[in-house]
Amino acid sequence: MLERALVIVALLAVASLGYWWWQRRQGRVRALSSEDVLTAEQLGAPRGAHATFVQFSTPMCSKCPGTARLLRGVAEQHVHVTHLEIDASERLDLARELSIMRTPTTLVLDGDGAIVARMDGAPTVEQAQQALAAVASRSDGYAI
Repeated sequence: MLERALVIVALLAVASLGYWWWQRRQGRVRALSSEDVLTAEQLGAPRGAHATFVQFSTPMCSKCPGTARLLRGVAEQHVHVTHLEIDASERLDLARELSIMRTPTTLVLDGDGAIVARMDGAPTVEQAQQALAAVASRSDGYAI
């Protein structure tokens, strides 16, 4: 009886640790220094002059609509920042090329279309702001 109780407690501890680890990774911003450039033709819509949130979603994704609202709201607060939502099931070629393994996944592009940050999972407003900061830090300070 004691052995069973210890096994159950150990399983609960492992499951809790796994859930905690998974939650910590949700929306985490990873700054990238990629040479990959996404054009408006590849995306199917114009990019923002300063930055673009490119969100990959699927019809069955429960967190995608909330993520889209959040990113749209953050984009509206900044000048020349846009949000594009791409259905990964319809654009499987692009999703494979960019190694999109789950949705929502959001790529942050600078004004030239270079990928500067990636967020896997549903981000918070603070994480979206942090991703935009990655665009600003990559800029050379030159402005028109």
